[in-house]
Amino acid sequence: MARKGHQRTGDEVKVLDHKTVLVSYGPMEMRIQVIERGRSRIDLALEGGDMACRVLEDLAQFLPVIKKRVTELEIRETYPEVVRKMITATKRMEAPDLTPLAAVAGAASDVVADFLRSRGGTKIIVDNGGDIAVRLREEETARVGLKTEIETREPAYVIDLDREMGIGGIATSGLGGRSFTKGIASAATAFSTNAAVADAAATVIGNFSNVDDPNIKRCMAETLYQDTDIPGEWVTQEVGELSKERVEEALQNGLAKARIFCKKGFIKGAL
Repeated sequence: MARKGHQRTGDEVKVLDHKTVLVSYGPMEMRIQVIERGRSRIDLALEGGDMACRVLEDLAQFLPVIKKRVTELEIRETYPEVVRKMITATKRMEAPDLTPLAAVAGAASDVVADFLRSRGGTKIIVDNGGDIAVRLREEETARVGLKTEIETREPAYVIDLDREMGIGGIATSGLGGRSFTKGIASAATAFSTNAAVADAAATVIGNFSNVDDPNIKRCMAETLYQDTDIPGEWVTQEVGELSKERVEEALQNGLAKARIFCKKGFIKGAL
């Protein structure tokens, strides 16, 4: 049964093609692919779609918890798996202004991907609005597209992954995304062992890709969305013409944070 806030109609999970299932439920737009030793497993992908709906229902039930600053929270066994993953990932970032929602899309991808791995998939890709969980076993490989601007449809680069690389999550944050950013990056992408950590790290790196300039328009988050999880925080609304020096400064600020995260082992790399 759907919990308060999300009522299923039966049309949330659809087969797009011979290898992809689409989940469209509330704010969630998730694509799921499952391969088992070279064979597409749409049946498992459909099971993953049902799991994704249950994850969203869990999130709706625990919204008062996940909208709190992560510094106010401790991990409890009574929390659903997705909520525990969100809190764990955001606490690692050592950023007191974060809420667990900074890792929500990636954590949801992780829960679905881990469930499907337990059901037998050898190659699993769960793309939750650009925050991607990848699970590879045996000799499987995956090719993932990377954007340099969130709002573009086509990727600017591709990365080929194999199991030995240890990358289980890729996430992107920046201007034009589904969430607010404090920075000016068109896209900040992080690679990590799981998608929840990649999501949280991309959020922070995007926030740090910043500079002061009168041509950057900022406002309080609640003026753009009254029910935001970060009321009282300045977010970027619009970026005008910037000098090359200002752009370079913002990029270096984001790069410095990415290097710190790499050194601490939070992420495998960033773009």
